[in-house]
Amino acid sequence: MFIEKLPDFNSESLKKIREARGLSLEDLFKQTRVRVIYLQAIENKEFHLLPLPVYSRNFIKIYARALGIDSQPIMSEYDDYLQSRQDQTVQPEKEVKEKFSLARLAGKKTYLLIAIILIIVIVGQWLISKQDESPPDPIRSVPVNADVLKDHQEAATDEAIALNQQMGANAVARTEDLMPLPDEKKADGKVEQKEPVPASGNVLTRPVSGRHTTDDNGAALLTIRATEETWLRVKPDESPSFQVILKAGDKFEHKAKSFDLDIGNAAGIKIKFKDRNIENLGKTGEVVHLRLP
Repeated sequence: MFIEKLPDFNSESLKKIREARGLSLEDLFKQTRVRVIYLQAIENKEFHLLPLPVYSRNFIKIYARALGIDSQPIMSEYDDYLQSRQDQTVQPEKEVKEKFSLARLAGKKTYLLIAIILIIVIVGQWLISKQDESPPDPIRSVPVNADVLKDHQEAATDEAIALNQQMGANAVARTEDLMPLPDEKKADGKVEQKEPVPASGNVLTRPVSGRHTTDDNGAALLTIRATEETWLRVKPDESPSFQVILKAGDKFEHKAKSFDLDIGNAAGIKIKFKDRNIENLGKTGEVVHLRLP
């Protein structure tokens, strides 16, 4: 708390003047109804103990009138005290405003610097991504682990079963239920014998027109043999895609002009399309996308 000690307004102290009048502080209180603590503060020039200036100025006038003296010298000292308090208050406020202005300016510079850094990082990442881009390959592999492959297989199982049921009883047939394919005569009159399906697994077929590799419309027979369990997503020509689950030894056939294949186990199948054998597409558990032809 600020304490301002000011000199007396003349050679005699107010206390001596009061005592010369034969008055005590209690006598002044009864006469003026100003509390003793305020009367004593005026007398000792302890202005920091006085209330608000609007009340203190009135108390000073009442005190001086009770002693029969001029209140102006005391009032001048009180005004000097108030001015000193004001000067000490204004200076810190000015310093605070200056510090606040500097802090706000520094904050703006910080935000601007952060924004510039973010822009540089974003542009750099965009340039790197552009450099990493390459033309799409006919075979694009994405390594996955065994758990991901299992999830894909389970998700496709229900769809494959419903699809096979719609295709009819011949959609999935056990090898022991299949008859050997009928022999075909060649142009020279020789008979070409068709081998029966191997007894190692199932044959999954889609409706095809005849057994020829390529028909007059340009559609070719796609044959997929599974050496390991895998799943397939097949999209022939512009038709909707469908999914198939193959176990080791199963065979899948379908005829179309072109195919988009998603293969869930790259090492688990062998493909034949338009007299082209495709094997070793990747590692076990690797997912690949294949576009034929």
